[in-house]
Amino acid sequence: MKKNISFNVDADVYDKFNMALNLSGETSDEAAESCLRWYIAKTFESASKEYTPKVTRPIDTDEKDFYGKAVQRIPMWALKPNQYNHKIIKAYFMSVDIAGEATLNMMERLCSDKERPDLYVPTFKNNYSQMKLDGPKSHGKVFEDDGERVWIWDEVEETLMKYKNSFYIEEA
Repeated sequence: MKKNISFNVDADVYDKFNMALNLSGETSDEAAESCLRWYIAKTFESASKEYTPKVTRPIDTDEKDFYGKAVQRIPMWALKPNQYNHKIIKAYFMSVDIAGEATLNMMERLCSDKERPDLYVPTFKNNYSQMKLDGPKSHGKVFEDDGERVWIWDEVEETLMKYKNSFYIEEA
């Protein structure tokens, strides 16, 4: 069942709407319905973010979560030396080799040296911060720090150390 709707729009919006219709080949009814569907979806999405019911449920171990996702990614990063994650991990191991411990400052300096393409990461801070989070949109948590000193997160240490020689081989 179709319903009729009418509304007023700015003249400039109306002119651009007609130009867009000519480009797309859609009818005004098709385009308007598409816009309304988008508006409805966006509004419902916003409303659902505000609505957070307090439901307690048992933790399902089969449920997909992001805890420790770097464990699965470390073997892939080990094989891709041009990836920023690989370079940041390499800078970590190099820092430990040089100074006995890794510091955020030293890792950032190593990754900002354009003369060292094997370490250069132009967006170090952003990528490093993604490697301190374990969430759906993060790279996977590898590091923890206190604002100065950096260490490997306990949950991924065993896996990372297994692949250490793929990232960095200590100089004798």
